[in-house]
Amino acid sequence: MKGTNYPWRYGLFLSLYYMANAVYQGYASKYFESAGMTTAQLSVILAATPIVAIIAQPLWGAAGDRAGSRNRVLNGLIILSAVIVLLFRVSDSFWWLLPISCLFSAAYTSIQPMGDSIILEALTPGGYPFGPIRLMGCLSFAVMNLAWGLILPPDRMEMVVYATSALLVTLLLFSRVLPVTAGHQSDGGRKMNITAILKMKHMPGLLALLMLLQLTMGYFYSFFSIHFTSLPGGTTSLLGLCYFLSAVSEVPFLLNADRLYEKLGVGKLMSISALVMTLRWILLASTSSAYVALASQVLHCGGFIVMTVSMSKYINDTIPDELKASGQMLIAVVGFGIARAFGILGGGLVASTMGSIQMGFALMACISGAALLIFAPRYWRMSALNGKK
Repeated sequence: MKGTNYPWRYGLFLSLYYMANAVYQGYASKYFESAGMTTAQLSVILAATPIVAIIAQPLWGAAGDRAGSRNRVLNGLIILSAVIVLLFRVSDSFWWLLPISCLFSAAYTSIQPMGDSIILEALTPGGYPFGPIRLMGCLSFAVMNLAWGLILPPDRMEMVVYATSALLVTLLLFSRVLPVTAGHQSDGGRKMNITAILKMKHMPGLLALLMLLQLTMGYFYSFFSIHFTSLPGGTTSLLGLCYFLSAVSEVPFLLNADRLYEKLGVGKLMSISALVMTLRWILLASTSSAYVALASQVLHCGGFIVMTVSMSKYINDTIPDELKASGQMLIAVVGFGIARAFGILGGGLVASTMGSIQMGFALMACISGAALLIFAPRYWRMSALNGKK
């Protein structure tokens, strides 16, 4: 770790964001269910929100790149999210909650990549690693998942809305720890759009690999909780432990993320992710034991966090300064929007075609295994893709 004054304060922002994310991401579907949504209506809401994010995130990225202060765009996203989520309480009608949840998604899903673009750019001049700051978010997410599960009464799901808004207001206060960062297309900078990123030499292949792997993660996010609680002994309390274990499993990578990125580069790291995820899906497809499924959560250490951190760093290190915010939004589009949309819209069809949710994991293993066979030989022969020639 270069320098002696590591900017730990940046981690306060990510800690608050992931605390809010633990509350909303983990319990929004339960809130909609308590509001009287049918399974079909819930599926429409959950599918619509990532689709809206796919459209909104590039627009917010462009706004950040052209803004005189990227922080103002970030603060605007936080304020919008904190206000819109409270509008959930106006009515329990499906026709009210559907557009409001879409509006919330349009703002909320862009907070993290916009914040990452500011933090990564601030860390670069001093050569500071990103892993320790991202670790603060990871631990906050894990602890909040456990704590909120204990605090939240089953018959008071409206607390999900109020807690999410309160945590976002607190996040707005903590956003002041981030350095003021201008968009590089402001004040006469080159006018560029996100298509320039897609024309970079290695970017199409990396994004294709990321998309394939995140498609399988989308299926997991959508159906693991249902599958786990259907297994003998798969209780909701053990499900909470599953999510805690998966978050904690990311710690070893985050402590070494920057060294591994420098040594191996993003291509090799995502190839390792493909291998680990293939093993994970095979395990879930082949076991009927809740405890084996619980133990499989340890393999989360080689999935989402490896892909997102290494891609975030690679984009920060290689794309033009004028597209720093748009680049981080591109990861969010592929990782959150497309993956979640597939998980919700296509996941049910996959489970139905394969005969069960469990056998759907066998298909996910085939997808990640195919990605491994296609991309790993190519990236393993290359020198490390870490932004250095």
